[in-house]
Amino acid sequence: MSLAGAAAYAGYRALAALVALRAARRDAAKLGAQGVPPARRAERLGNATSPRPDGRLIWIHAVSVGEAMSILPLCARLSADAHVLLTTSSATSAEMVARRAPEGILHQFAPLDTAGAVHRFLEHWRPDLFVLTESELWPRQITEAHLRAIPIALVGARLSDRSLRRWRRIAPLARHMLDRIALVLPQDARTAKGLLALGLDPGRVDVIGNLKCASPPLPVDHTELARMRETLGVRPLWVAASTHPGEEEIVSATHEALRRDTPDLLLILAPRHPERGAEIARALQSDGWQVARRGAGEMPTPETDIYLADTLGELGLWFTLSNVAFIGGSFAEMGGHNPFEAVQLGCHAVTGPSVTNFAGLYDDLIASDVALRVERASDLAAAVGARLHAGAAEPATLRKPDMAAVADALRRLAATPPAGADPRVIAPNFKRRLSGVTATIVRLVPLQARDIAIRATGPGLPSHVPHLPLLRLLALPARVPRVWHARRNVEMLGGLALKHLARKRLKLVFTSASQRHHTGLTRWLIARMDAVIATSDRSAAYLQRRATVIRHGIDTETFAPAADRAALRRALDLPPEAILIGCYGRIRPSKGTDLFVEAMAQVLPRHPDAIALVMGRATDRERAFAARLQERARETGLAERIRFLPEVATHAIAGHYAALDLYVAPQRWEGFGLTPLEAMASGVPVVATRVGAFEELVVDGRTGALVAPDDAGALAAAIGGALDDPDRLRVQGAEARAHVARAFTLEAEAGALNAVYRDLLNRR
Repeated sequence: MSLAGAAAYAGYRALAALVALRAARRDAAKLGAQGVPPARRAERLGNATSPRPDGRLIWIHAVSVGEAMSILPLCARLSADAHVLLTTSSATSAEMVARRAPEGILHQFAPLDTAGAVHRFLEHWRPDLFVLTESELWPRQITEAHLRAIPIALVGARLSDRSLRRWRRIAPLARHMLDRIALVLPQDARTAKGLLALGLDPGRVDVIGNLKCASPPLPVDHTELARMRETLGVRPLWVAASTHPGEEEIVSATHEALRRDTPDLLLILAPRHPERGAEIARALQSDGWQVARRGAGEMPTPETDIYLADTLGELGLWFTLSNVAFIGGSFAEMGGHNPFEAVQLGCHAVTGPSVTNFAGLYDDLIASDVALRVERASDLAAAVGARLHAGAAEPATLRKPDMAAVADALRRLAATPPAGADPRVIAPNFKRRLSGVTATIVRLVPLQARDIAIRATGPGLPSHVPHLPLLRLLALPARVPRVWHARRNVEMLGGLALKHLARKRLKLVFTSASQRHHTGLTRWLIARMDAVIATSDRSAAYLQRRATVIRHGIDTETFAPAADRAALRRALDLPPEAILIGCYGRIRPSKGTDLFVEAMAQVLPRHPDAIALVMGRATDRERAFAARLQERARETGLAERIRFLPEVATHAIAGHYAALDLYVAPQRWEGFGLTPLEAMASGVPVVATRVGAFEELVVDGRTGALVAPDDAGALAAAIGGALDDPDRLRVQGAEARAHVARAFTLEAEAGALNAVYRDLLNRR
C-alpha cells in the first residue's frame, strides 16, 4: 500500500465514522417509508436475515433497479455451480429482484460502507468472490474484502465524465481501490481509458460492452396488454419513462405541444420512483390535466389526458404499446437511463442531453436511427412527434457482452487468490535444515497457492515458495480469521502464542505422520487444535481425537519416468547399462540404511551387472554410523558397487529416481515416508518394509514387494527376486507409475488440504 493511498483511506475511514450514525438513520428512515420491515432494514447494518448456504458463494452488488436487472443473466450463469448473493440498496430494486431473479438467487440489502456493517456482513457471508457492477466503488467494502483475500471484480464498469473528474480529485483513494480489484470489465473504451489514467493496471482490464444489451427483454403481461389495447383502441400514445423531479414539467409542456396536432394523444407517464405518484398527479391536475393513476387501480378513459403509470415492473407493457418513448434522467443531470429496454421492444428512444451513463450505447442506437438526442427541452416535442407513427424500432446488431465468457472469467477469478493480499492460510516451517516436513511444504505451498491465499513462513525456504516474513505475522490484522497449519510441536506452540497472546483470529491445524504414542506435551498441544490431519490410517489410530486422513501426494510432472534413461544416467555420471538399485534419504539406523548395505552384500555377487546407490545426509550424530557402512562395503570387496553419493538439492532429486531400476525403502520405523511414492511416480518399483504407511503405498506383488522390518535376509530375497525377472520389473514399474497417478497426486493432497482450510474459515 502506498503512503498516499494509506493516508487517503485513513481519511475516508475517519470521515465515514463521523457520518456513519446519521447515514444509518437516514437510510433506515428511507427504507421504512418505502415499506421495508425493520429486520430487513437492519441488513444495511450488516445483520443478515438469511443463513449462509454451504459451499462456494459469490457476492454481486448492484445498487439500483437497472444494474440489478442487467446483472441477472450473469447471476443465472454463475448460480449453476455456486451460490449467488445479490445485494442492492433500494426497496424498488429489492422488489424487482424478488420478482425477476432466477430461482436460488439470494437477496440482501448491501451493507453501508461503515466499519461495523461491512465487518458483520463479511463475517456472516464469507464470499469467495466479490463482484461490483457499473460504478459501485466503496473503499471499505473493497479493502476489507481484499484483507480477507477475497478476489474482487468490477463488471460492466461505467464511469461518467463527472465521476471520473471526482475520482481524479481523490486519485490516491481511487488508486487504493483499483490496486485491489483483480479484474475490470468496462462497458466502453472511454471508461477503460479513464480508469487507466487513474492507475488501473492494463493487464487487469478488458472492454466487454454494455451489460444491459445482454439482458432479456422486459417482461410483458400479455393479458394486461390485451386489456390495455382493448381499452385504448386506436388512440395514439407516447411514453415518458423513468422521469425525475423537474422532468415531469418538461413532459407536460411537450404533451401540450403535441396535442395541438394530435388532440386525442395520450401520455403514459412512468416515473422512476413510483412512490412519487400522488405528488405528480396533484401537480399535473393543478395544470388542468385529466389524470388517471394506475397505482390507484384506475384505467384510462377517453377523457384521460395523462395515464400515470406509478407501478413497478410494467415498463415492458408501456414500451410495447408505444412507438416512441422519452427516456428520463436526461434533463435532470442524472446521466440518463437505459434506452435499450425500449428499443428491444420496438419503441424508439428519445433522450435529453445528459446521457453519460449510456453514452456509447446511445451512439450505437442513434447510428441505427432508433434513438435521438435533443439538447433543449423545447426540441423534445418535434423529436417525439416525428416518431409517433413510425414503424417499430429495429436496431442494427449491437455489441453484446459474451456472458458465458464473463462467467468463465469470474469462475477462474474465484479460484485465484488475489495478488498481494495477506494470506488466509499460514504454513510455518521453523526448522532451517532440510527435512521431510520442509520438503512437503516446499512442494505443496506453491500448488496450494493457485487456489487459496497461503504463504509459508520461516527460515531457509526456497525463493519460489510463497513466503511471509516472520515479523510480518504480528502486523497481520487481528480481526481477519486465518488458518495456521503446523506440522511440528514448536509450530503448534507458535500458533497458540499468536492466538492467545497476540490475539490473532487463528484456526489451528496440525498434521501428524507419527505412528507411535505421543508424549504428554504433544497430546496437550493436539487437544488445542481446531482440526487434525493424519497422513495415514495408522497415524490416525494413534491420535486420541477425530482426524481427517489426507495421504501425501507426489508431483507427477516432476517425478516421472525418464524419456531416455541411458542419457539421463550419463548426465548424472552413472553407468548407462548397469542395473541400479537405490536407497535415498537420511542415513541413520531408523532408516535401515545398514540393512540395505547388508542385503546388497548378499545380492550383488549373484548379479554382477548391478550397482547399489546410497544417497543422503548423515547428521553429526550419525557420521560414525555412515563411516561404518562404507567400511562394511570395503570389507565385502564391493566398495565400487555399493556407492555412497553426496546429497543433492530437493529440486534435483527427481532425476536420480528416474535413473533407477529398483528402489529400496528398508526403514525400521517411519511416520509416512515419501521416498517410495517418489520412486513409483518415476516408474520405478519399490521393495519396502512393512512400517509406517508403506503398506498403504506399495501394492505387494503389483508395484513392488513388502517384507518384514529389520530382516536383511528377507530384504535381500525380495531384491534378488525382482532382479531375477527383468520383464516383471518393467511391468511393475509401469504399474507403480499408474498407481501413484491414480491415488497419490500432489494435486489431490493440495485440494484436500485446501478443503479443510475452507471448512475452518467458513465456520463462525
